[in-house]
Amino acid sequence: MPSIRRISAVPYSVPLKSALNWGSSHELRQLEHALIRVELSDGAVGIAEATPRPSIYGETQASILHIVERHLAPRLTGEMATDRKSVARLTHRLEQIKNNNSAKGALDMALHQALAASRGESLGDYLQVSRERLRLSAIVSTGSPAAVRADVEALYRAGLRVFKVKIGRRLEEEIATIADLIESYPEADFYVDANETLDRGDVLAILLRLQALGVMYCEEALPVWQLRARRQLRRDCSLPIIADDSAFTLCDLYREINFDTFDILNIKTARTGFSESLDMLGTCREHSKSVMVGSQASSLLGCMQAAVFAGREAVNCASECSFYLKTVADLSLAPAIQNGCMMMDAVEAALQKLQAALARVV
Repeated sequence: MPSIRRISAVPYSVPLKSALNWGSSHELRQLEHALIRVELSDGAVGIAEATPRPSIYGETQASILHIVERHLAPRLTGEMATDRKSVARLTHRLEQIKNNNSAKGALDMALHQALAASRGESLGDYLQVSRERLRLSAIVSTGSPAAVRADVEALYRAGLRVFKVKIGRRLEEEIATIADLIESYPEADFYVDANETLDRGDVLAILLRLQALGVMYCEEALPVWQLRARRQLRRDCSLPIIADDSAFTLCDLYREINFDTFDILNIKTARTGFSESLDMLGTCREHSKSVMVGSQASSLLGCMQAAVFAGREAVNCASECSFYLKTVADLSLAPAIQNGCMMMDAVEAALQKLQAALARVV
């Protein structure tokens, strides 16, 4: 049975083709991430991508490097990693360190990736993935109407057919742009992400307008702290609501289910790893909630690991595993996208090649 020989973290930065803008004032111009590497005693290696978002989790690239090397790695080095449950127990031990969501999420994924390699399994077989193909969605930054249309057109040409459009800065202009997009791309589906920017007095009317246009869902319309207002919105509104910021953790998810605030959960493996994400997926299934998988603006590595997880049967909505298309990077290993979908065997092949290439340099 292998034990954990070494855990390390190195900085990892990837430029973006253009800035991602969301919410009232958030902006991301470059991916300043970290690669978390786990080596087992039998030589198996797993690597995952930590995605710091200072305005969301309070983490930075520097803080992740520090917390992994000084606090997380010492707690796990030398411990046995025998199966998925043992990795989940080890990850649960890291709750002694508060927050640091993406540092712990990436470490958990790297542990599972290493254990899969140790057992001679693909990550999909290890995670018991059953889907043959994965339907994708793409994140569209808020911006001028021309910029939004150009973003959708580029992604559509790349093969995407489901789009999540950020709203909340210039609402009337954004709604008009969405109406134009729906008319211009009749074969595509659109939903919106308000990133907690809407006002409780107007939110119902706004969502009903969007629904009348053909918008499928809305993600996080109201601020997370307005729990009762979010509960009432879900009761009053027929447009399905996506939970994201309101369900960072399994504990958060239980609260949201108890208050019945949402219809669809957006699981971010980048912040909950595979261990907690599996628990969240099971909880949603028990309570008849739909699920999509997001990648937290990851590069190709993070998107492929999220895509493998999204191959689980209980994930029943298009998943946001296409953000790598917005990066300035070598994407020669990326799977083909056809009619909005990627084949899972191609995802696995890409991930295995990425792991092998990174293991030689990290």
